[in-house]
Amino acid sequence: MLAPHGEFIESVTKQSGSFYFVDKKRITVPEKSKAIGVFDSGIGGLTVFDAIANADFFNLVHESEPDGLNDFHYEQFLYLADQANMPYSNYVESGKRELLVEHILKDALFLLNNRYHLSPDSPETSYDKPDIKALVIACNTATAYGKEHVEELYNYLGTGIKVIGVIDAGCKGALEAVSQAEDATVAIFATPATVSSEAYLKTLNSLSKDRQGKISIVQQGGKGLHESIDNKPEFINTGCSRPFKGYQGPSLSDENYKIEKELLPYYNFDCAGSDILYNYNSIEESDTIQLNSVANYTRFHIVSLMEKVRKKGDNIPLKAIILGCTHYPYVTDVIEEILVELRGTERYSELIGNPVYIIDPALNTARELYRHLYENDLLNITGADRLKTSRFYISVPNIFEPSVETEEDGNRFRYEYQYLIRGINELKDYTLLVPLSREVISNEQLGLIKQRLPLTYELITQQ
Repeated sequence: MLAPHGEFIESVTKQSGSFYFVDKKRITVPEKSKAIGVFDSGIGGLTVFDAIANADFFNLVHESEPDGLNDFHYEQFLYLADQANMPYSNYVESGKRELLVEHILKDALFLLNNRYHLSPDSPETSYDKPDIKALVIACNTATAYGKEHVEELYNYLGTGIKVIGVIDAGCKGALEAVSQAEDATVAIFATPATVSSEAYLKTLNSLSKDRQGKISIVQQGGKGLHESIDNKPEFINTGCSRPFKGYQGPSLSDENYKIEKELLPYYNFDCAGSDILYNYNSIEESDTIQLNSVANYTRFHIVSLMEKVRKKGDNIPLKAIILGCTHYPYVTDVIEEILVELRGTERYSELIGNPVYIIDPALNTARELYRHLYENDLLNITGADRLKTSRFYISVPNIFEPSVETEEDGNRFRYEYQYLIRGINELKDYTLLVPLSREVISNEQLGLIKQRLPLTYELITQQ
C-alpha cells in the first residue's frame, strides 16, 4: 500500500535531516504521559477537537454516565491543521490521489516526531513537541483515503499507536438515532471526494444489514461549502458585487452541481448584499449565478439533497444527516433552519422526518478515543489540567523553498501548483508547520472559532 511512496518513506526513516524524520530506534510504546494527536485538512477539524475537549460521556469509574467533568480534562492534545494543502477533496478530483496520501502521511509523521517551525517568516526548527499515544484523523477525506496508509506506516515504524477515524463513528451515530424497526433515509453530506470514496456508503450498508427496518441512503457532495467556510477565493469573494472570474462553485452550467432555476423558491437564497452574484437585473433572468456566502452554499446543497430523496421515489422520509466533513458542524443551525422551511412546502413535506437528527461524527469519535485509552491503561483521570497545555499547529506555504508557487499575497499556493504541478516523492518541504496564531488565520476564521468553539478558542489564544 505504501509502495508508491517508497522514496519518501526511505527519506523519513533514514535521513535525519528530513523535517519528517522518525528514528525507529527511539520509538517507544504509548504511555499515559504522552499527548493525543489530532489532524485535519484545515481548521474545520477543530469541531472534532472541540467535541473531544468538551466530551462528558463517562464518569470517574468509566461508566457510560455524564458526571459534569470533561472526560479528557487531564489529557494534552496536539492539533495540526494542514491549511496550506486544503481542501483535500480536490486532489481526488484532480487525479492526484497519491499526492493526497503523501500529505496525510506527512500529517501523521509530524504528530509522531518532535519538530515544528517557529514562524512563517523563518525555516528555523524547534524540537520540543511532545510524543503522542493515540492519533485521531479528524478529516473525513483523509480517513477515507489515508487511514489504512497511516496504520501501515505506524505499524512499519513499530509505534503501537491506535489510529481512529471519523467515518465508522458517524455511521454508528446515525443508526443509533433511528429505531431498529423503522424505515429511514440516512443522508451522507460530505465533500465530493469523501462521497466518491463510498466509505460512508459501504460502512452504513455493512452496519445496517441486520436491521429490521430499511435504510435508504442518499449522498450529497458539498462542493464549495467547506471552502467557503475557509474563505477560499475560488469559491467565495465577499468583495465582489458581480460574478467574478475563476469561480469554481455550483452554477447554472455545472452538470454535477447545477443551480436549477425551477428550485429558486426552495433554495430561498439570501440575495442581500453580495451573498449571491448574478449578471442581469434579477436572479431569475440571469444566465450566470454564483453562490457567495456560507449560508447560500448550505441552502443549495440541502435542497439538492432533498431532490435526491424525492427522486428515489421510495417515499422513505429523511431521518438523519451525517455531517461527513469537519467544517459542516459550523452550519448546523442553517441546516436546521432550511429543513424547517422545506418541511412546510408541498414538494418536500412528506419526505422530511420530524425531527431529522443531525449527526456529528465527532461525538462518537470522542467515545471511541476514551474507550481505547481506558481499555489500554493510557487514560489520565487525575493530576494536572493538561488540557490547557494543548498545542495547535497549522501549515503555511514555505516561501523559502524555491519551487513553491504562491499567489501574490504569499499566503496560499497558486491553484495549478497545488493540485496539478506537484508530485509525490519530490522530497521537498512545500510547507512550514508553525504554531496556530492570529498571524496565520483570518479574523473571520478566528471569529467563527470564538463564536462556535469557545473552549477551543480559549486554548488556542493562550498557547
